[in-house]
Amino acid sequence: MGKIKLLDPKLQNLIAAGEVIERIANVVKELVENSLDANAKRIDILLDESGFKSITVQDDGIGMEKDDALMAFSRHATSKIGTEYDLFHISTLGFRGEALPSIASVARVELKTATNETEGFKVVVQDGHVKEQSVIPPIQGTRIQVSRLFYHTPARFKYLKSPQTELSYVIDTVNRLALANPDIAFVLSNNGKRLLSTFGSGKTAEVIGAVYGFEVAKSLTEFSAANRDYRIRGHFANPIHNRASRNVIAISVNKRPIRDNRLVSSVIEAFAQLVPIHRYPLVALDIEVDPQLVDVNVHPTKNEVRFSELENLRSLIRTTLSKSLNKTSVIQRSHGAHEVNYQSVNSEEVSSVYEQDTLFAFDSSELVESQTHDSASFPDFDYIGQYRGTYLLYQNDFGLYLLDQHAAAERIRYERYLDKMSRDSTTSYELLVPLSLEIGNEIAAKIDETIIAKLAELNISLQSIDSGSFAVKKVPDWFPKGMELVYIDTVLTKLTDNQSTDKRDLRDELAKLLACKHSLKANAYVSHEEADELVKSLKQCRNPYTCPHGRPIMVLINNIDVEKWFKRIQ
Repeated sequence: MGKIKLLDPKLQNLIAAGEVIERIANVVKELVENSLDANAKRIDILLDESGFKSITVQDDGIGMEKDDALMAFSRHATSKIGTEYDLFHISTLGFRGEALPSIASVARVELKTATNETEGFKVVVQDGHVKEQSVIPPIQGTRIQVSRLFYHTPARFKYLKSPQTELSYVIDTVNRLALANPDIAFVLSNNGKRLLSTFGSGKTAEVIGAVYGFEVAKSLTEFSAANRDYRIRGHFANPIHNRASRNVIAISVNKRPIRDNRLVSSVIEAFAQLVPIHRYPLVALDIEVDPQLVDVNVHPTKNEVRFSELENLRSLIRTTLSKSLNKTSVIQRSHGAHEVNYQSVNSEEVSSVYEQDTLFAFDSSELVESQTHDSASFPDFDYIGQYRGTYLLYQNDFGLYLLDQHAAAERIRYERYLDKMSRDSTTSYELLVPLSLEIGNEIAAKIDETIIAKLAELNISLQSIDSGSFAVKKVPDWFPKGMELVYIDTVLTKLTDNQSTDKRDLRDELAKLLACKHSLKANAYVSHEEADELVKSLKQCRNPYTCPHGRPIMVLINNIDVEKWFKRIQ
């Protein structure tokens, strides 16, 4: 007798459930996607004990006849594909034909549905077997209740997280579905408490407001663009509204929410330096594409897709967002007397003053030449003075501005360095007397031909003398006189620590490091004339609002807040 056997249908469904149903949020996603495919205009998701006790999804869609309701629990049964052509032109969401039988193999599922006003149909399936079927009074659309999830598969049940964590996954899932489908009304509640409610108006901004709050919604910028293969559209919040989780970057393809780290990275790259490190922008992005150019069947849960011409899509996203961001003011604003919205400087920066070099050694030829931000958006204000040796104070008709002198100097130097290093024609000068550089055995041991070649790209000529000692014969002309050894030590430290071979990334990291180390620090006195020069230079930057690490450069305290503090107005 042969060893290869056809698996029992119930076992087939259990295996499929292992692929499709990992946690409660997966159940919600599959059921909601079926409701969307049924042309629902309102979808209610009702959880009991975060879904551990029951999950109910009710819609006002087209419903099902009795035969279809029973067939829906059969494996690989679907109304959404019928030919090979359909398989490669997927435009629906829940097309796989596995969700209901997979869920029913590890839970109790009660389905009520109707297509007319005379009668409805009810079917109950538990652990893969039909337990009940009957005619019921008509309802509008379909109502599915899932309970006893993983009750007979304790190995899977134990992998569920806490109720709070599982609920957070569900909220994230429904948020993404709502953002991708603003024309559908969504209601999500747990134990009777409403967690999300959208109106189905078709306005993504309203959904973003429901998900992230009114202040975020007020700051939204809409964007759109297209190339030969793709059309993108969406909204992003002002970068001052950012979060600690990448989940606030919501991406969908033809209204299908997906997770794609490559596309998320493209969004993050566009916001580089506009949000602090380890913080992320709030973005809702939908990609429209011919179904032939994407494969949505590469992952059982349909969270991932495969794109044709991916790099063209990534470039379109980066370019479009960058252009829109250039027109966006990123000035932090206060939110009342007890919540001034700015981030404190690093304590090490506050306590140290770099004595050998200051910002004001620049001459006009050293200022950043290419302006890509809208200079008209930079505020005009009058200098008042300096606060705590760290913040420069300005005022205009709108209010009081606090400008972080170190962050501003760092931004100016960063763009100057990056501009100089990015020019292929960067010139250098030979040193009449080579400088002696002592760097120690540890770093010297890391200097190989690759490092020497990278130094040459930066117009730095280094020759080994003996272990730990080098002669510097040539340096780029943008190195300040007298600072050559300090700068080269910084460059070598970065090169020997950085494993990346990407020239653009290396230059960017070097520019950040040099700018931070050699800029005006906190606790340094600044004269009125120096403050004027600082703002003049800052205005010419591509991004005058945040430092290279994403910290804000200036904060605006509105006049109305000051008036409220002193009880002049209510």
